[in-house]
Amino acid sequence: MSRLAALLLALCAGAAAAQSQQLVPALGAIERGDYAQALDVLKPLAEGGDIEAQSVLGETLAKAPPPLGDAQAAFQWTARAAQAGHAGAQVNLGAMHFDGRGTPRDLAQAARWYRAGADQNNATAQANLALMYNEGLGVARDFDQAALWMQKAAEAGLARAQAHLGRFYLDGEGLPQDAAEAVKWFERAARQGHEGAQFFLAILLQKGIGTKRDLSAAVQWLQQAAERGHRLAMLELARAYDAGLGVVADAEQARAWRERAERAK
Repeated sequence: MSRLAALLLALCAGAAAAQSQQLVPALGAIERGDYAQALDVLKPLAEGGDIEAQSVLGETLAKAPPPLGDAQAAFQWTARAAQAGHAGAQVNLGAMHFDGRGTPRDLAQAARWYRAGADQNNATAQANLALMYNEGLGVARDFDQAALWMQKAAEAGLARAQAHLGRFYLDGEGLPQDAAEAVKWFERAARQGHEGAQFFLAILLQKGIGTKRDLSAAVQWLQQAAERGHRLAMLELARAYDAGLGVVADAEQARAWRERAERAK
């Protein structure tokens, strides 16, 4: 759902303040790619203290093309909204610190702001914080904390968190190794279109790990991942067509998928 659609839904439900209705023209302009108009609407609202406008202004300045874009101003407005408690801005501020956009790179600050958003139940912040703990970036490496925050994000429905949680269960990182749980979380992410999860689910189905072996289902998930551009899925699909694993052997199809995988390098 787009930011504009989400705001309109909130307005219809009476959940947004009247002041936020003024954001609708700006969000519409952003969807049309008219950043100049969006900035004209957002700046006075942000300067007037509208926290949502400050957050959206930061995002807009970060992605607008030259000469409208301004990484430092984007950082400043995002920081104002984040400091005021806007969870989305806290995630964006964490990403700016992580990437060094508009400010020097600072992984500790990135982790700090991801934690702020995570404490407000923002699933993206929770997943990002989990990865920081998993890799020891800006915080001491801690697989237990990584699993805890990734579980929260996965249960909130975030597909990439579900895919990562599947890997945690598969590898036994911060959680007991459990292939059946891995399959469950890979399948949830796969059904949301996450190509990495589709690939891993296919391999587990192919080998009968954590689930009953099902070569036909494995091919179906490989096909979906390959169509989304997953190179390893393309190669595995080519192998399935070569060997007739869950599909009628077809040398031409195998060759076509290998060629696509080569182009995807």
